[in-house]
Amino acid sequence: MAESVEIRVHGVSGTPPESLLEIHEIRQVDGDDTARFFRERRLPHEESVQCEAFHWGTMTSGSVAKALWLLMAPFGVINLAGFTLPAPAKTDSGPTRRPTRPVRAARRASLVALRLLGLVLTILLVLAVAFISIDLFAWQCGGTPACLPEKMPALGVGQSGWHWRLPLGAAFPAAVVGALTVFSAQVHLHPAPGTVVKSAEADATAHLGDAHFWSPSPRTALLRLLHLSAALAVVTMLIAHLTTHSVAGLIPARGWSYTTLWVLFWVAAGIAAWCGLVTAIGRAVGAKEKDVAADPNAVPALYQALRALTWLVFVGVVVIASVWGSRAGRRPGRHSTRLTGFDWAFQAVYVGAALLLVVLLFANLVLCLRCSGRRSLPKPFRWMWGGMAPSVLAGLAVLLATGFTSGFAIQLSRLLGHPETVTDRNQPLELPELFHTTALLWGVILLPVILLAALCLAGRYQWPRLGRLGMPLGDRIRQDYPDEQLPRRTVGRIDVAWRRGRLKYRLPHCLAALGAMAVAAALVQGAFGGKAVLPGFDTGPGWLHDNIYREGTQRQFFTLFEGIGAWALTGLAAGLAFIGMRAFKSPSLRRQVGILWDLLAFWPRLTHPIVPPPYGARAVLALAQRIRDKTRHGGRVVLSGHSQGSLICVAAVLCVGETNRGRTALVTHGSQLMFAYARLFPEYVGHTTLADLYTEKLGGRWRNLHRWSDPIGGPVLAYPATGPVDPVLPTTAAWTVIGAGGEAAPSSVHTDADGSWLRRIGPEYQLRDPCNVIAADGRPASPLLGHSSYYCDPAYDLVVAELLDLIGSHPAGRTRSGSSSGRIRRTLLRAMRRDRLLPPGAPEV
Repeated sequence: MAESVEIRVHGVSGTPPESLLEIHEIRQVDGDDTARFFRERRLPHEESVQCEAFHWGTMTSGSVAKALWLLMAPFGVINLAGFTLPAPAKTDSGPTRRPTRPVRAARRASLVALRLLGLVLTILLVLAVAFISIDLFAWQCGGTPACLPEKMPALGVGQSGWHWRLPLGAAFPAAVVGALTVFSAQVHLHPAPGTVVKSAEADATAHLGDAHFWSPSPRTALLRLLHLSAALAVVTMLIAHLTTHSVAGLIPARGWSYTTLWVLFWVAAGIAAWCGLVTAIGRAVGAKEKDVAADPNAVPALYQALRALTWLVFVGVVVIASVWGSRAGRRPGRHSTRLTGFDWAFQAVYVGAALLLVVLLFANLVLCLRCSGRRSLPKPFRWMWGGMAPSVLAGLAVLLATGFTSGFAIQLSRLLGHPETVTDRNQPLELPELFHTTALLWGVILLPVILLAALCLAGRYQWPRLGRLGMPLGDRIRQDYPDEQLPRRTVGRIDVAWRRGRLKYRLPHCLAALGAMAVAAALVQGAFGGKAVLPGFDTGPGWLHDNIYREGTQRQFFTLFEGIGAWALTGLAAGLAFIGMRAFKSPSLRRQVGILWDLLAFWPRLTHPIVPPPYGARAVLALAQRIRDKTRHGGRVVLSGHSQGSLICVAAVLCVGETNRGRTALVTHGSQLMFAYARLFPEYVGHTTLADLYTEKLGGRWRNLHRWSDPIGGPVLAYPATGPVDPVLPTTAAWTVIGAGGEAAPSSVHTDADGSWLRRIGPEYQLRDPCNVIAADGRPASPLLGHSSYYCDPAYDLVVAELLDLIGSHPAGRTRSGSSSGRIRRTLLRAMRRDRLLPPGAPEV
């Protein structure tokens, strides 16, 4: 039976279906326990446009496990960076030419650099856990009473305890590898059994409308295995190395155990090198890729054997080192000394990250310079940060990863070793020199930049620059309420909301400065580590203080900023730990933490396999299938996407066929498609894709709603002909419709007796917030809604009814309570035809 359906798709934080439908009695009509469709409970004789809610929030927000993924944020940022690579811009003058050889080479180099950066960050995480558990706990704390002995008596003191303290410390990084294997193997499958799944590798032909783009990639499970095998192999090398080298209080292995440990060391080194090589290539070498339709975690047998060999070598090294290896002979109370190998490992990781960032910067720059057509894009749709988004995001990921590592290590050394005092009972615990370098860089470079960015945003908020075409916000606000005498207090509240909404357009500049400083900090860290990695240049402990701090005012300056950076990192580490623990007890906090992954986990796993299970495939393909089902027999569907839901709706419309799209319309609200997604992901939701969707695929059946008080969403389908998108522009300013070839869109206001108000700029509609200020009979005063509850605006039903009429005639009418009547719809459509806002061939009413 053909019917008209409005499907509402929520944004981040998992809005309940009851709130989406503005009702309390609902029933599930399709889907399963993860991707669900709901309707209002109605009596059988009621005739109306059916309103459904598509709820996908159970895949992301609200879970305790997903809240703990917060610590994996650098991995998610690296994976996100792979989808921000610039691509040749398509133009209206003709088809896009095949990318030139330099562009293809630069793109491949960028993906290789990002994949290897992801591998380096995984190794850094496991390496940090190994250092804390083996060096800090098992060695420096385990052999001296200075390390809170009343709370950890089981650590033991002296020679007898090292034989079991070492395997106890080695168990922690092994447990982390096992936990990451389990958690990162989760997927939200959608392909039917027997489906041949292609790789989701992003290339010049990838787009959101390709079902294979959303399918699990056979390379994801392989990359996960390579990441974790390489990390475990590095830990194995460290245990073998520290057991065969002497430090104060540790007698190294001798005889056959010494020889065996070195043999296993080189076996582990070979495993790590092979994992790095295959990760760079990005596909299975020496084996055929598995079909992941039935098992998304399937890997070739050769690499299963490699994983088994890695664990076997790790267990062998731990057993030999514990039973027949080194012996501890340190006296209680003696100054703690670091084990060998960890300094070199951290230095190598920092150097690797810096070198890969340099490669990425160079390849990213070549892409920006060689990709044609980028300057032909309208200014609001031009690439974010000039197309350097991959480098900026990668720098931020490295900064967060090194900051997390240094923060946790510094915090634990403070808790366990009391580094401020040196007595017979309280001794400082030694940390790798690069941790102090990271703290110093955070204090000297990054914190001032963050404070400066905050001051700039605050200044922009408090004293907005009006520009040549601008006008005072108060006057502009009153233009939206011409028939109402607004109290000064009300104007002030709206003014504050508008100022807050304007900040999102300035935030990319602050993030660009922070990203540039992050890249610079990573390069400086790599330079410090590179000097020590080279043979004969090991600076040893204290080099930073001896060569940088020196004496007098210079020493006081650097000591102050190192302390500031250390406390900032400590606060960051403690804050993350606090959030993780509180998330166990607070569902609302888990939901707020999950918002981060709502934004990052939409995209498939590409350059880093250890991220939360991507929900984009499950949500997009489920919604696309629902569109096919409801339009198969001539039904009409209006998709209503809020915030992140607007991206899901766009991808779903791209996935369905032309026949289904002919019976589908789209309304987006609170959307970031213009100012964020189109600029960050130009290859997937760039200007050309959105313009083609509006003009060709949907034939003009797309409307976007925005409020100037919305701190997240904004215009999508129209932009100012001159100047930036800004509410201070007068209502007479010229706007251009997306895909209209530069043609200006007239601006007009529609009002109705039921309290609906909207300003039409072509397909772009501005809503007032609040929609009603002065209470009247049947029109209560409205609160400021900002980013939420677009459905509550009386004009929302007008827009949905308009889109239903544009799809075509249908016996069912929109009779839901609070909806607009047919007379109002006809009035609005006649006004649109008068202003030439409807595309050719639009149906008459």
